[in-house]
Amino acid sequence: MTRPNPVKRIIKRSLQHVAARVGPHTHSSGSPRLLVLMYHRILPADDPRNWLEEPGMVVTPESFRQHLDTVNQYFETVKLSDWLARKSGGQPLPEMACAITFDDGWADNYEFAFPVLQELSVPATIFLVADMLGTNAMFWPERLARTVTTIAETHSQQWSHPLLEWLRTADTSYLFSSDAPSQEQISDIIASVKILPDTEIHQRIDNIETEIGLDSDRETASLLSWEQVNEMITTGVVEAGSHTSHHIRLNADTPEEVLQQEIFDSRKIIEQHTGKEANTFCFPNGDYCPQALAMVKQHYACAVTTRSGWNTSTTDNYQLRRIGIHEDIASDRTAFLARISGWL
Repeated sequence: MTRPNPVKRIIKRSLQHVAARVGPHTHSSGSPRLLVLMYHRILPADDPRNWLEEPGMVVTPESFRQHLDTVNQYFETVKLSDWLARKSGGQPLPEMACAITFDDGWADNYEFAFPVLQELSVPATIFLVADMLGTNAMFWPERLARTVTTIAETHSQQWSHPLLEWLRTADTSYLFSSDAPSQEQISDIIASVKILPDTEIHQRIDNIETEIGLDSDRETASLLSWEQVNEMITTGVVEAGSHTSHHIRLNADTPEEVLQQEIFDSRKIIEQHTGKEANTFCFPNGDYCPQALAMVKQHYACAVTTRSGWNTSTTDNYQLRRIGIHEDIASDRTAFLARISGWL
């Protein structure tokens, strides 16, 4: 593995200190602003669930607590739906507001994030992949990471198999050998195959899993159960939003009936299971076509994207910006403050 360049590391740290000290969180702008933070998984560093996860998906419980302590010093924390309701109703908005969001609905959100949210009285929105909750189903990036790692460790001679041609020609630093890929190389592989539609990726992984004898599901559930979701909602700390039914990217090549299922049916499923309104939406992978955006506007009060930055009272409710947080870029207070500045 290539070691970080020490000069670049020093320059990066210096820039972090500057951003942490003079970023937009340190001064008044004279008008309301909303910072939306995007989390995925909260896992201890030694948790085995880290092994097949992309580095940009995970924050440790210790770092998460530190993040919330820091947020409470600079911001008024709000539920996303409450901020939107105040905006729509013409009510005063906090000058510095922060909304915490989680994508996908991982079980570890309940295990490790929920207790901290309760203790520190910080509200959050969890965007749920409605049809996958309470099942052992895996997202295709997980399946692909497990498949590549399994082949490298036990079936490396099969890299020449025709079913794997699409991976071998991928634009990635991994050499598809008997050495298991690093987490960074797994991220490269995942990013490289996103040029294909989700349905095609799933089918190709299905074929490989069948060839090497892998089940398409986990042995145990990695996503939340509806019981866990309802327990969190009952406390008033957490609200549920939609992240589609099956985490399908809402691109221009997605059929209209699939858009309907992913956008509208997901809300119905969440509301049936929770008895609560689910009027916030999150675009998978940040992707959406004009038709998908129009459909979301018909059924929800707002939508969040993966575009980085802060929001103002004039930001489009259906194209809200967020700043993604993960351990590699926010492992201490200075790095976290630099990250939320939106400058780094």
